Amino acid sequence: MVQYNVLVTWVALTVTSLASPLTRQGVDNAIRRISNGNIINAPLTGWIKNDHTDLQWYTTVSVGTPPQQFNVLIDTGSQGLVLPARNCTSCSTQSLFDPSESSTFSWSPGESGQILFGTGGDTIPFSEPQGAHCTVVTDIASLQGLTATSYNFYLCDQEGPALSSMPNIDGILGLGIQSNSSQSLMWALYGEGLLADPIFGIYTPPGQVNGGELTVGGVDESKFDGELIWLDLDPLSVDHDSWAMDVQTIFINGEQFLVTSNDSISKQPYPRSLAVLDTGTSFIMTPDYEIARDIYAQISPKIYQIDSVGTWGALCSDMEEITPDLTFLFGYDGTTQLNVTIPGDLFNLGPYPGEDGVCQAVINNYQTAQLNDDGRGIWIVGSPLLKNYYTAWDGLELRTGFAALKPTSSSSSTVHEGSSSHSSLHHSC
Repeated sequence: MVQYNVLVTWVALTVTSLASPLTRQGVDNAIRRISNGNIINAPLTGWIKNDHTDLQWYTTVSVGTPPQQFNVLIDTGSQGLVLPARNCTSCSTQSLFDPSESSTFSWSPGESGQILFGTGGDTIPFSEPQGAHCTVVTDIASLQGLTATSYNFYLCDQEGPALSSMPNIDGILGLGIQSNSSQSLMWALYGEGLLADPIFGIYTPPGQVNGGELTVGGVDESKFDGELIWLDLDPLSVDHDSWAMDVQTIFINGEQFLVTSNDSISKQPYPRSLAVLDTGTSFIMTPDYEIARDIYAQISPKIYQIDSVGTWGALCSDMEEITPDLTFLFGYDGTTQLNVTIPGDLFNLGPYPGEDGVCQAVINNYQTAQLNDDGRGIWIVGSPLLKNYYTAWDGLELRTGFAALKPTSSSSSTVHEGSSSHSSLHHSC
C-alpha cells in the first residue's frame, strides 16, 4: 500500500530522535546500536484471489501483555504497525486489539488523526484514498520471539472498507524506509540491539499459499540462487519515505517501450521515471492514463479501459493469448543497473468483478498524473514484479537487492541469472 504521508494530520511514531535528517549515504549514527546479531525468519502466508492470482502476503505479530496475535500484511509502501482497536465498528471480522487486556499498554503519546493509503491489497485501484482514523499508542510488540519493549504504533477505531476487507488480514506491518516521523517494527528491534542489521529479505514464491518468508536482520541465502545484485535507491527516496528506484526505460517483449509525444504523433523512448517498490500493492500503476494507453497499444488492440478508476483488461478468452514480458531497467546513471521482468504468464490478474467474461491486465493507471518535483513520472511497482525475485531491503545503506528465486518442487520453470523462461536478471555497472 502506498501511504500518503503528506495527508496525515499529525506526525507520529517517532521512537528514536534523529539529530539530523536522513541522507543518501545512510541513516544518521544516532540510531546505530550495539547488536547481538539476531536474524529471524517469519513465515509468510499468501492471499490468493479466485484461485488465480497471489496478491499479498502476511505474517503474525504479537502485541501487549499477555500477547494478542494479529495477521499483518507486509508492506514496503508504508511505515509503522497499523492495528484495529476493540472499539472499531467498521473493522469487519478482523481480530481487534483490546488495550484493557494488556498490562503494558499506554495511550501515550496519544496523537490522533487520519492515515491515508493510495493503493491497497486488491487488484482494483481505489477511486479515492482509503483512510483509517488512528491514535498513536505504546506497548510491547514481538516478531518471532524478538520484542520491542516500548513501541509506538497506530491503533485505529475506524477504517475504510478496502482496509478492513482483506481476508485473514488484521493490520499492516509497514516496512518503509526509516524517516524522521515514523519507525517500523524492524527499526525498533534494531534500535534495541536485537538485530544484526537493519536489513530484511522477502521470499514470496509465486502461486503458493505457504512457503513464503520474511527474514529480518539479514537475508536467507537458502532462498535464492547466485548473488544479490544491489541497486542504490533514487536520492528522492528520502523525500517520499519510500523504497524508490530510478527507471531508465521499459521493454515489452524485448522491444523498447515508445510513447507518443504531446506535440506530435512521432514515437520516442519512454523517459526516465521513478518507481516506488511496494509489496502492499497487487498491480503495477503507471503515472497517468496516457502511459497506460500507449503500453497497451503496443501490446494488443484488444485491451481496453474497463472502468473510470484506471483498470484495463480484455475478454478472458483474449487475455489467455496475451502474454507479454514487461521489463523495467532499474538504476540511475553512474550506478549498477538491472533489468527486472514480469513474465507473460502473470500478465492476467484474473476475472474482473462485475463483468462476466472480462479479465484484468496487470497495469492500472493513476486518474491524476503523478509527477515528481523534477518532472519525472511516479510508478507503483507491486507484487506482480517483486514476487518473481528474492528481494533484500537495506535500510542503512538505502539500497534494494534482487536475486533469482531458488527453484521449488512445485515450480514450473527454472530461474537462472541472465536467462530464463520465467524471470531473469541482467545487470551492468
